[in-house]
Amino acid sequence: VEAAEKIVATADATGFNARTLAKLSGYSLGALVQRLGKVENIFLHAIAYGRTRKIQEASDLCESFDPNKTAEDFAEFVVSFSLDEIPKVGPSIIRYYESRAMGRTQNVGDLHAYTDEIVPALLKVIERDQSGTFRQISPYEAKYLARAIFLFVERPFAESDPMAGTEQHRKMAVAQISALLKKP
Repeated sequence: VEAAEKIVATADATGFNARTLAKLSGYSLGALVQRLGKVENIFLHAIAYGRTRKIQEASDLCESFDPNKTAEDFAEFVVSFSLDEIPKVGPSIIRYYESRAMGRTQNVGDLHAYTDEIVPALLKVIERDQSGTFRQISPYEAKYLARAIFLFVERPFAESDPMAGTEQHRKMAVAQISALLKKP
């Protein structure tokens, strides 16, 4: 698992193979395949684990967000963090995970359920709001709002959009996320 996490941390999915994993883990190729079965499983696990850690980091940062700042400030905060972190993960890692996980799930909605991990922090930010700019939302709506936030910041990278990570992308994401969060 540690070897797979190190390979995932390179942000290059071309290293996701049994030979690279065997070399880094110290196991022979035969022993590795016999022990793990499908090697891709360990990479999917390592990606999901890393994603959970990043979402927890984002949640922790959200909980420290200044309650006197506006919904637009929060959108800027979220977008800045995301645009700094996504390139570290690597778009090829996102695409690898989605393409493999898509073929394994019976419910496509499960692919985006990871965003639910940030819902409690998002609700706390709104509950603590002192700026009067956030609109109140239900936990049910927060689930889909979180997914929309990830859509605006992550999808351009996952889809190899040439605008991903640009100032135009940042401005679009901030504007759309602000519109979703703030009072009319």
